[in-house]
Amino acid sequence: MKKKSTLPLYFTFSISIFLLWTLGTWQLNKNFKISKNNKNYQRIDKRNSLKLFSLPERVENLTYIKFDRVRSTDNFLYLEPRTYNGKVGYHKISVVQVDGKNLLVNEGFIAYKELSKRNINRNKEIEGYIIKVPEPKFFELKNDIVKKVWYTLKLDDFEKEFDLKLSPYILYQQGYNEDNKLKSVMPNLVSNVNHLNYALTWFFLSFALFIIFFIFFTKNYKKYE
Repeated sequence: MKKKSTLPLYFTFSISIFLLWTLGTWQLNKNFKISKNNKNYQRIDKRNSLKLFSLPERVENLTYIKFDRVRSTDNFLYLEPRTYNGKVGYHKISVVQVDGKNLLVNEGFIAYKELSKRNINRNKEIEGYIIKVPEPKFFELKNDIVKKVWYTLKLDDFEKEFDLKLSPYILYQQGYNEDNKLKSVMPNLVSNVNHLNYALTWFFLSFALFIIFFIFFTKNYKKYE
């Protein structure tokens, strides 16, 4: 009987295992970074937060800062879609001036788009966690500048939309009252998702695939050797 070629099987198996291990390693890296950020976040004492009148050139991610003398602008947009406790809505992104520099502010989750800007009083504090604006991920949706539909944080897109030079940082505003229609959110650097479980799942699938491959190869190819 003519011997079957095992090359297609080996090729398919190798690609599948490679993809599963890549996904598992990716989740392990995410777990390491998220765990580190979560530990830093848990150590933050808001009572000892930095109180500043100007925006520093460099600041560590997840530093809790209170800015005084901020000045509101008319620039804002909405990231969509976003969820909060199972509800679908938006994140409101606005711009404030801190000592002449333009800073992005994630004001939080809101269920609907407002037509007018919610004012931030001058010479009043605005506080929250500050991070450097992350680079968009490869798989994230691209912003539609023409239709003004915004899916992700992308500094270049926002600078074109606002016609402003923006700081490379964004403040995730905190400290709202419970009855406020805007709900404070945290940056994706902090997460409750257990990425270690996802990593173990991908590695387990790769192991299961190996077992399936071994059984299939033994029954269908081994006898031709």
